[in-house]
Order: sequence, then C-alpha cells, then structure tokens
Amino acid sequence: MRSGALTAVLASLGTVTRAQNCTFDSITPSQDLVWCRCEGDYFCAKLDVPLDYLNPGLARALVPPIKFSAAPSSPDGPYRGMILVNPGGPGASGVELIRENGPLLAQAIGTNYDMVGFDPRGIGLSEPRPNCPAGILAAQTQQSRDVPRLQDAFFQSFIDFGRAPGEQCAEQAGGPTGAGRHMTTAVTARDMLSIVDAFAETPDGARAATNASLLDYYGISYGTFLGQTFASMFPDRVGHVALDGVVDPAAYQANGTWRSVNHLDGVVGAFFVYCHAAGPDACAYYTGTTPMDIFARWKAACEGLDAGRAAAEGWGNSSGIAAALLTFKVGMLAMAVQPLEMFGPVAEALVGLEQALEGGALGEWTEQVNGLIGNPGVASYAETSPEQGLGVICSDQENKQYGKSLEEIRGLIDQLEGQSVVGETWVKYTLGCTGWNIKSEDVFTGPYGGETKGRVLFVSNTFDPTTPIDNAISNAPSFKNARRLTIDGMGHSGIAPNNLCAYGVVKSYFQDTICGKDIYCPLETGPFGVQLEGSIQENLEAAGLANLHDLF
Repeated sequence: MRSGALTAVLASLGTVTRAQNCTFDSITPSQDLVWCRCEGDYFCAKLDVPLDYLNPGLARALVPPIKFSAAPSSPDGPYRGMILVNPGGPGASGVELIRENGPLLAQAIGTNYDMVGFDPRGIGLSEPRPNCPAGILAAQTQQSRDVPRLQDAFFQSFIDFGRAPGEQCAEQAGGPTGAGRHMTTAVTARDMLSIVDAFAETPDGARAATNASLLDYYGISYGTFLGQTFASMFPDRVGHVALDGVVDPAAYQANGTWRSVNHLDGVVGAFFVYCHAAGPDACAYYTGTTPMDIFARWKAACEGLDAGRAAAEGWGNSSGIAAALLTFKVGMLAMAVQPLEMFGPVAEALVGLEQALEGGALGEWTEQVNGLIGNPGVASYAETSPEQGLGVICSDQENKQYGKSLEEIRGLIDQLEGQSVVGETWVKYTLGCTGWNIKSEDVFTGPYGGETKGRVLFVSNTFDPTTPIDNAISNAPSFKNARRLTIDGMGHSGIAPNNLCAYGVVKSYFQDTICGKDIYCPLETGPFGVQLEGSIQENLEAAGLANLHDLF
C-alpha cells in the first residue's frame, strides 16, 4: 500500500510513475494502469488484459496506452479525467495519433482532460502482433507488378494480393493464442472497458470531477463504429462519446462499400464551384464564366483517359492511360477527403494532366501526382501493414468475402460506381478480405443502439465523401437522447472543414455546457479562402452540378 502522502503527491502530478524516460519495450506489463514518462510530456503504460474475454484463462494480451496529460491549472475548469481516442482505419494507431496531435486534441476538447490513445488488437504496439509483416508481403508483390488499372486487372490484383497476407497470417497468427482470432471491434471495445476500469482505480480517477467509471471517447471514421459497438455492448458505461464521420454498422459489417461514397461527387462538384468563385488568380484550373465551364474542362480530361477503349483498340500508350486514370480517380478521392488542403494542388495537377495528354507525357504526370497522393497500386498498399486492417474488418464481417471471385464481387464495384463517378477505387479496401480466413468467435453484430447512461454525440459534414451524413441520420435515433451536430462543410470528418462553430460545439459537449439536441453549424470559409453565399447544396444546385452522373 502507498502512504497517504505519496498518494497525494502522485495525484497532484496527475500520473503514477515508476521510471523516467521509459519505452514501450521497457515497460513491465500490469493489470493496473501504471504510467511512466516516455517521451517529453507524454506518459506510457502497458495494460495486461485477457487475450480472449470469452475464455479469460487462455492467455494474456497487452494494450499500449499513451497519455498527453491535462494541464495542471486548466482554464477549461477542474480536471475531468481521461478521454480515449481512436483515429479510424481500421488499422490506424491511437498511439501515433496522440504522439502527433495530443496537444491539438486537448485544445479542441479541453485541457482539463487527459488525452489517451491506444493501439487496438493486432495493430501497432499491441501484443500479440500478427507476425505477418507487410515488408514480406510487399516484396512478394513487387515480384509481379502489373500496371494497375480500373479494368478487371486492377481489381483482380487486390484479390490476388489478399491471398498473401491471408495465408501467411493464418499460418503465423491464426492459432488460439495468435492475434488473428482476437482483432475484432468487439474485443477492442472490451479492451476499452478494461482501460476505463483500470483508470477508475487510479488517483487520477479518484480526483476526476466526472464519473471515472464511464467512458469518455472521441472516435473518427472507423472509430465511430468502435464507439457504437462499445455503447451498444455497455450502454451503462457511456459517459461522453463523440462519433465524428459516422460509419453505418450494418453497411460496414455487410461489405464495407454500402453507404460510403454517396456524397463524393458532391465534393467533386464543389471543386468547380469554389474554383469559379476563387477566380483565375487563385485557381489554376479556372476557365470560362461558370462552374459548369470548369466541369466541362474536367470532363474532357477524364474522357481522354478512356482505359477501356485504349486496351480494346491496342493503343501503344494504353498502359500509361490506365495508370493515369487510376491516379486521376484516386486523386479526386484524396481531394474530397481534405478539400482545404487539396483543392489548390489538384487544380494545378489537372492543368498538368491536359499538358501531359497533349504532349504524350502521361507517365511523368502520373509519377508526379502519385508523389502528392501516394501510389494507388497494390504494391504501395502492401507497404502499409494491410494485414492489420484486414484482421479487423474481415473478422467484423465474419469472413463474408472469403474465397469470392471477381465476378462475385462485381456487384460491389457496380454499387460504388453508382454512388460516384470516381468511387469504384474504394472497393480495394474490401477485396483483401477474399483471402482472409481467420475466424473469431467474439464478433458483435448488434443490435446497435440502446439507452446509454450518457448522451452520444453524432458529428457529420453535409458532404463527407466516405462516411455520408445519412449514416448519422439513420443511426443516431437508435441511441436514446443522442445528439447530432451537422456541419455544412466538406471533407472526411468534422475536422476537415476547420469549422470554428463545430469546434466550439464539440468542446461544449465534453465540458457539459452544450445546449440543445440537434445543432447546425453553417458554412464557413472554404478552399481558396472563399466564403460562399448559402449552403453547399444550394450552390451545387445553382451551378447545375448537384448530380455529376447525369452530366456524363
């Protein structure tokens, strides 16, 4: 037992410290939440939890939390405890999120909270690890680098690639005590409960102004599915749960493509509106006198990349056209995810595309743009540790896609093409599941919703290209007394528009000063520094760009 004086000192520091300047590798695992200073203002721990919560005696797993501590004397008020965060994916690292953005999150949510990230099962620094490293997979892929194309060969390349991590991970991580069987979102939700339980027993938990036994959480994108899973499994343990960029649970667990890129074309259309409003000095792609004129210029470039015709007629540059078309479509998706940052560079890239088409330099253009957005082909995908994300999504889908051929998947591709003129590339995140056969027994499939102790907040942009606002509209009513924040803006998650009104609402939610159930934040300054009059939807309709499919 610690002495009363020591406990008081530790509480005043806001952490429990065994060693200074530790690393995750040097931390002794504990079933208590024991922090040590690891990197500057950050504190790390290694929580010992059951590998399999349905069979606790099987083996142990290690969850690695990292903390950016609350300010000792915060202007936001008394210390309120810990907020867990998840950056999405699946497969993204919560540890890296806090390392890179802990101070920014604290400013946005409140410096009177500890910001805590952790790596979900099978991801990053969690243990056990899948032990089927991406470096090996990438090397295998590089041995046969077919040119990626949005014809069948492109989609087939991801199906073929999916067999490599599937087979290797099944062999090395598919046993009862391997990571593969324990990477579901349900398992990670149980880990979150273990973290909350451990935190409640610490001096920090005891001094928090809020109930330390309740989860306070901010999840982005896939993190909203994790948040909905936790809130549905443990409704009486929900404190403040903010879900930003909402994933639809039924769609995610069905195939990952339904209700995903529904509003992607809206952001593409808004590019032409903003470019016109910005004028030729700010937007390099400006032409004509209306947004429709800029769209017509873009459409002509798009039609110049007819990979199907080039292949069918045996054009000498057909492979270059196929690669450029893929880069073009993935580039538009990347632009839609981060419009504030990407509208300007994409405008310049589109000018370069015209020059490349005229001068026969598509290869150079493709390479240059890939440097901006990342190479969209399967070889580069192999270098991103895809086995980590696949272990989550394929298990959450209960291996529905395993063993399917391209013909059996084609309906998903058609579905995405129906949602957006540039949407079919999104299917590549599902194709890898055709090779993943590791099955988990701990999969939560609903029902989603319930009477939670705290009120859940759903956050959505009107034009989120990958997690449409429709998901929040349909899922929020399933959680009793849930709130909705609607931001008239573009990009993936409520962070993308940099909307000051929205930041204020999210902060007031976590500080318990929010008023009202459903809140609307109007459009603020957008790309090129332009402030449009009216809503994005109104501007698209006025420009005749509300439905791009109708214009092809």
